[in-house]
Amino acid sequence: MKVNLGIIFFLLGILIVLFETFSPTLYLFPVGLGFIVSGLTYYFTGNFLLSLLLFFLLTSAGYYVSLKYVKRIKGLKDVLSELKKQTGIVVGKVDQFTYEVRFPLGATGEEVWNAYSEKELSYGDRVKVVGIKGNKLVVEKVDNAQVG
Repeated sequence: MKVNLGIIFFLLGILIVLFETFSPTLYLFPVGLGFIVSGLTYYFTGNFLLSLLLFFLLTSAGYYVSLKYVKRIKGLKDVLSELKKQTGIVVGKVDQFTYEVRFPLGATGEEVWNAYSEKELSYGDRVKVVGIKGNKLVVEKVDNAQVG
């Protein structure tokens, strides 16, 4: 039994899109969409180059749209805005100004982030996020009277 390459591409695209529905990101969705359309194109036309061209065009356009628009909807900005509402606890020291801070994040449990502070912090200190510096959160110590 001979299986058409278009059917394989189509089914691979469906699997990628289904996998993506259970993930909190949209990183693979453009690839899945590209496989679906290129698989259908190859199945009906038999033109591999046209299918390949459509795959690259749709995948590129999908990544452009997701990086430009979807990133605003969800992603790092949402996580950081959520973290700004939380207080974290210092759980370790990486170097002179960098600390590991654990933040409670609702149903997902806890996350540990690298955080920057110009003031000395100790294990167990409560901190709040005041900004971002590079790939680190900028934190300030919170007095126990301010917690709550």
